[in-house]
Amino acid sequence: MTSTARATDTGNLVLFVVGLISLVTVILGVLLFGVLGLVSAAAGEGESAMFTAWTMSGLIVLAAALLPGMYWSGRAILGLPIPAARVPATIWLALLVGYPACLGLGALAFNEARGVSILGPLALMGTAVVPVAAVAWLVRRLGPPLTPTRAWGHFTIGLTAMPLTALIVEFVAIMPLLLAAGFWLIGSAEGDALLAMMEQGTVPDPEISLELATQLLRSPLAIAAAYGYLAVVIPILEETIKTMAVWPFLRRGLAPAEAFLGGALGGAGYGLFEALFLTQPGEGWVMTTIARSGATILHVFTAALTSWGLMEGVRRRRYALMAVTFVAGLAMHAAWNAAAVTIGIVSFPIEGVGPSGLEGLAALAPVLLTGLIALSAAGLTLGWRRLAAQTNEPTP
Repeated sequence: MTSTARATDTGNLVLFVVGLISLVTVILGVLLFGVLGLVSAAAGEGESAMFTAWTMSGLIVLAAALLPGMYWSGRAILGLPIPAARVPATIWLALLVGYPACLGLGALAFNEARGVSILGPLALMGTAVVPVAAVAWLVRRLGPPLTPTRAWGHFTIGLTAMPLTALIVEFVAIMPLLLAAGFWLIGSAEGDALLAMMEQGTVPDPEISLELATQLLRSPLAIAAAYGYLAVVIPILEETIKTMAVWPFLRRGLAPAEAFLGGALGGAGYGLFEALFLTQPGEGWVMTTIARSGATILHVFTAALTSWGLMEGVRRRRYALMAVTFVAGLAMHAAWNAAAVTIGIVSFPIEGVGPSGLEGLAALAPVLLTGLIALSAAGLTLGWRRLAAQTNEPTP
């Protein structure tokens, strides 16, 4: 057996085991939230029951998305035939028809308060899956043909390893900020009063809590920390992590177009995870969901860009290209997060939050977000011919 064949067998085994562990964990989560939802519904806690149903629906989609990767890697492990490399059929593009319908379900649920506990989760599942499926279809149609095992392998890495790693490193990265906020809380009069009430087991006074939040959100240091963490630290960490889809191939190499496509499929998996668990129900759900679809396109493009650059840097020592692609992906991600943070601060229901002039920047933020979506879409649809023409080691 050649080293390439051994690496392929090991990769299939790892993919199956990771998928199996993830699937078992997700099923346990579905059962747990199902029980919590029933308990909340029986106790008449409608809002709590809706949130548990919301989370459970996201976990169900996650479980379903893990199955194809397990299926194809399982077939490979058992020595069963795997279809030749190919591109997906055009029929899959029909999924786009379901996106407006799912947005309509969400609008009925959250804007008209109709069937929130049923229509809301259905809207979440549809609006999360359809954009990811459409973008994945596009890059696979334009890119080089892949076997189902390879395609679903890249996607599964983005769906499992990337989010887990991101959650861990981002939690570690935010700890200094949480410690600083804790010291600030202890040093303020309102913070002392709030801590005293918590130690006594009494419900915190809403006025004290509001005053504390107002002081924190009006602090220039707090605003700077929010921008620094969300628009600098998070993009650096996530753009590094999102190259994981091609890490297993760094030793044997991938052709440029294959590295770009592998990164894009990993970014699609990551985008699906975020779409399922970052969007929250409420009156602003429709606009948030549309923005989240744009974020999915951004994730797919930046992951493709940085993965291609990483492969070129490692395999062909094109370090300048590796640096440029990473900085470009980082800049796009940072600009997106900065625009989102600006909108969030300005729309916060406390008057006078944020520095002066932030309202003007917030008015320009949608234009910036739209431009980033357009740039990402253009990047995913253009340049495949140039990538395919680049020379590289033949992929085994």
